[in-house]
Amino acid sequence: TTFFRSDAARVVRSPPVNDEAPSQASPTFWSRLVTGDGLRRSRLHTYGGKRVDAGGLAYLPRAVWSLVALKVGGHWTPSPWLSYRGVRELDRLIRPDWKVLEFGSGMSSRFFAARCAELVSIESDADWYARMRPQLEAFQRCKVDYRLLTEADYADLDDVPDATFDLALVDGLQYDRTAATAVRKVRPGGFVYMDNSDIPYDEFRAGRQTLIDAAEPGSVRFFVDFSPFWLSVNEGMLVRV
Repeated sequence: TTFFRSDAARVVRSPPVNDEAPSQASPTFWSRLVTGDGLRRSRLHTYGGKRVDAGGLAYLPRAVWSLVALKVGGHWTPSPWLSYRGVRELDRLIRPDWKVLEFGSGMSSRFFAARCAELVSIESDADWYARMRPQLEAFQRCKVDYRLLTEADYADLDDVPDATFDLALVDGLQYDRTAATAVRKVRPGGFVYMDNSDIPYDEFRAGRQTLIDAAEPGSVRFFVDFSPFWLSVNEGMLVRV
């Protein structure tokens, strides 16, 4: 774990869920340069083959600058490691009295705590938890319930009644289980955002399908652009349940 850890980055490094997942066997230098990890057509495409549009491409300089600032000057942006356009939409949606649930803590936690009334944030990495906890305790207006859980308990939220939250973020670990929990814990008419919704492993596919099945008709939206420090296209999905 490093200070610049991102749950999105950790997810991409995870091994395939089963034999049906794509192979990541030794991409060549040129393949890695063009595709990022050998699983995309190019860095401008999602894992599912969607090409970023002109509006999304406009965020590439921000992603490049964030990476250069990190590598050269050790500066890290406080923005969530999510799609830039997805973050912009979340900023528009969130109300000061909202209750937010997130799986996978980080800069998104700071973003939510600055905008909502209550935040329940789930983390599984003890070192990262120790780094983030003082930062979240500094937010006085927002009631933050920051939980360090084992992977076995990561998606369990039995002490919180169903339909409690206005918004949930599915990120970090166990997208299939956390998506199902998010659907139960978010109120009717509330929202769930899933990061990395295009990753072609069964865990992600299952989480994505759970949210699509639970979504109000016509409410599924995808955000395809870039995110801080990451020079390949990011896809996020927002649904209203």
